Amino acid sequence: MITRIEIDGFKSFVGFAMDVRPCTVLMGVNGAGKSNLLDALDFVRRTVTMGLQGALSGANPRLAARDLFHHADGHGDACTASELTIKIGMLVPSTYGPLPLVVRLGVGRDGTPPDPVRVAWRGGRVWVSSLVHTEWMDRLGLPGQLRAAVAAARKAFLDRNGTDWAQLRGSDAAPGGPRSEGARELLGVLASETATWERIALDPAAMRRPFGGSDELTLLADGSNLSAVLQRLGSGELRDMEADLAALIPEASAIRPVFDHRRGEYDFDVRFRHTGWTSPPMLSDGTMRVLALLAAWYDDRRAGLLAVEEIENGLHPTRIAELVRRLRRDVDDFPDLADRARQVSGFRQLIATTHSPVLLSALYDDPTGSLVFLEQASRVDPARAGISTVTRARPVREPRADEEPGETVTAEQVKRLLEAMGQVIA
Repeated sequence: MITRIEIDGFKSFVGFAMDVRPCTVLMGVNGAGKSNLLDALDFVRRTVTMGLQGALSGANPRLAARDLFHHADGHGDACTASELTIKIGMLVPSTYGPLPLVVRLGVGRDGTPPDPVRVAWRGGRVWVSSLVHTEWMDRLGLPGQLRAAVAAARKAFLDRNGTDWAQLRGSDAAPGGPRSEGARELLGVLASETATWERIALDPAAMRRPFGGSDELTLLADGSNLSAVLQRLGSGELRDMEADLAALIPEASAIRPVFDHRRGEYDFDVRFRHTGWTSPPMLSDGTMRVLALLAAWYDDRRAGLLAVEEIENGLHPTRIAELVRRLRRDVDDFPDLADRARQVSGFRQLIATTHSPVLLSALYDDPTGSLVFLEQASRVDPARAGISTVTRARPVREPRADEEPGETVTAEQVKRLLEAMGQVIA
């Protein structure tokens, strides 16, 4: 479970920092940096699992080398950041309990667009937090039981392994001696945690086609193996999913996974009260998206982060808030983590981006900071004589005594904004 994101020099982020809660909804207009934030998570995920060159292989076109580094308005090399760093704090389930990990990676730049840009590995590491600084626990409001469990997990890991960090390599072929058992374990835990950081960007057309691949895979980013995931769900999970589907799409009453043995393909049908069983080609985009998000949420093999971009896409405005409420209901909130750490492979967390005023209206009075505005701001860099547009995060909650004015958005401010937009407050 991600608890903190700090980014400098990557895309629209300069000196960016944001606390992350079990359910975090990122609100912002197009271009505010919502997709860039998910790109940062994907960049770390790919670098951890495939090395730097693997992360830049082209599988995600948004991670092209020329687009990674923050660029200011102006001319020449001086207006582009020469380095980027991404640092992410997290709580990870383990045999020791909820383990507090931090991963940090750095990348340097040679060349400036439109000229070819080359990247150089500046180093990276993962470590067990020393817990010397615990302000993040205070900001997130971690309960005492969880704090004690986090400290005990750290101690147990160190007692067993004698080390609390491991170096990340820029590529699989990077030189270096054999790692210690503790370092290998840390890297394995990190790889398992980051495996779910890929955003869900669903393609209804791909989901409508039968799937002929493995039923062992978790939901793919485009949702194309939805039918195989449905086939794998247990009867209990499928019943619960059907109940959620009926609440979101009242006419839907049941889901029937289908396997075509002759063709070796997975498929499914959805039953509607007045029209009976209906195959995917006849389902709306909104229905397909709801099915995929619920399937990913109920699939234990995908336990961890569910990152959804523009969660409102294809959904009727009246269903958006209810979908988020139902996904939010099953996140592993902080009081749950101490007891669940040894039972699960990943803590359930939801990060969703949106620019829907309907969803804003439904969540604006949540005082925890789960709703975060991502906004554009102008930044002047005297050293480079340039002005750039950067992303800043403003959580919706009451400001703390040590915060500057404008660092947060109050519920009353959001209410006035919604009223000015003509939005009915629920």
